[in-house]
Amino acid sequence: MALTRERILETARDLLRSYGLGDLSMRRLATELGVAPGALYYHVRSKQELLSLLATRLLADAARPEEIPQDPREIAEELTATALSVLAALNEVTDAPEVVSIALALYPESVPQRERIRRLLLTAGLPPRRAQWGAGLLLATVLGLAQQAQDRALMLDAGPDESSPAAREDRAAEEFGVRAVVRGLLPHPPGGPMPPST
Repeated sequence: MALTRERILETARDLLRSYGLGDLSMRRLATELGVAPGALYYHVRSKQELLSLLATRLLADAARPEEIPQDPREIAEELTATALSVLAALNEVTDAPEVVSIALALYPESVPQRERIRRLLLTAGLPPRRAQWGAGLLLATVLGLAQQAQDRALMLDAGPDESSPAAREDRAAEEFGVRAVVRGLLPHPPGGPMPPST
């Protein structure tokens, strides 16, 4: 099978899912693919670029409609939905929060949800610089929540049973946290008090 960027990214995601970021080296990736490490650099310039591309891949399922709503309530709901979809994608793969954090630091454009959040905040009336900061804050919150969930699962030595009362409570707490941050970011929070999380 020919070596392609797509194949490299699929294998990198599989390694990340199975073994975590600590075991995702270019040498290990090359071994898994049955090629010399140098062959990888024809498709990706560095491990940093690999992680950036991998972050984009990990968050592909968190994509939202391109349209930006204009109504303040819809903006708040879309900010929340975007953040929660990123959180769900991060919770699917071991060490995904760390990969996305690295990508955001090195190649912010590799995380398209950051730009979407920024555009939503601009539409809500935030000045450009504050919209940029707000996008970073909301993503940092989501990354922290995802890392906390993975740390907890690691300490319990097993993945959470998503149907358990504890897992449902965790999801409700995460949604509450995301909604609180979204509400704090908006210049004129829609509606009265923050709705209860279910």
